[in-house]
Amino acid sequence: MAGDQDEVRHAYGDNMGWRLKGYARHRSGPPVSVREISRAQFLAIRPYFDAEDNPWLVDLHEVHPAIRPYVEDVLGPLNPDEDYYVNGHPLDWDKDPVQVARDLLDVKYPLARAAFLGGSVAAGNYTANSDLDMVVIVDDLPGAFRETLRYRGWPVELFCHTIESFQDFVARDAEGRRPPLLHMCAEGFLMLDADGTGQRMRSEARALLDAGPAPATVTELEDRRYGTTDLLEDLIGARDEDERLFVAARLLSCAGELALVMQNRWLGHGKWLLRRLRDAKEDELVDAYRALVRGEGAERFIAVVEAVLVSAGGRLDAGYRRAAPPR
Repeated sequence: MAGDQDEVRHAYGDNMGWRLKGYARHRSGPPVSVREISRAQFLAIRPYFDAEDNPWLVDLHEVHPAIRPYVEDVLGPLNPDEDYYVNGHPLDWDKDPVQVARDLLDVKYPLARAAFLGGSVAAGNYTANSDLDMVVIVDDLPGAFRETLRYRGWPVELFCHTIESFQDFVARDAEGRRPPLLHMCAEGFLMLDADGTGQRMRSEARALLDAGPAPATVTELEDRRYGTTDLLEDLIGARDEDERLFVAARLLSCAGELALVMQNRWLGHGKWLLRRLRDAKEDELVDAYRALVRGEGAERFIAVVEAVLVSAGGRLDAGYRRAAPPR
């Protein structure tokens, strides 16, 4: 973006307001406390945190003891049972992301039956790099599609479906244990509900998410154990530091997914895998990987992965066999 849009979305622009949100530790869900803070308060605490990664968000999670008194001098006491975040929001309604999403819906799909706005915008913790994730249900689509576009300076990800195609995609995603459409409908903002379709979709999505994925089959568990075992052996035998990092990154995903499957939880890619692991209280796996990346050795990470494998039935290598798929 350039010009006026840069000014509108810049973290320190006059159009920004700021909120301090507190979330219950070790439990997902909406904030348990929210209050407005002034621009002066935001500017006073911002230098204590990384301004490059998330210019719209100050993450006060595990505030360093050395700076905590300075932060509390500005914001007041912080509840030790809450994780805190400060996020910006546009003061100008015309630039509000929800209004932008609604306007886009009016322009492109005025006859839509239902529409959801998901992701960080719906959660209220969006950043300067956030996009508008929208699920739109339209009756007369020739086929479901995904489209990336820009509208009034905002990047937009559109997921357009009929009811039938939505249900088909959800069924396939659920079988693969990664149902992003369910999360967008269950946890996102219902922008449009022309005939009750949206509320039905939200209720059904919530029920499916709460029920969790189908229990893993013996074949799936064996495949995952074998893949994790293979990568673990590669990590143990790695002598090249760069090679070790690449193997460990892949092993983190495989072992993390195996840990989630053992708890019968949903999976995710990238940042969503991290969030699923945190929800499942598998922090030790992430902590051990972080130590490896920091150069503190691979021993702890190897031990944690071994523990995940033990919970799934142990290593699997000799004796594993799969027939080639038919051509």
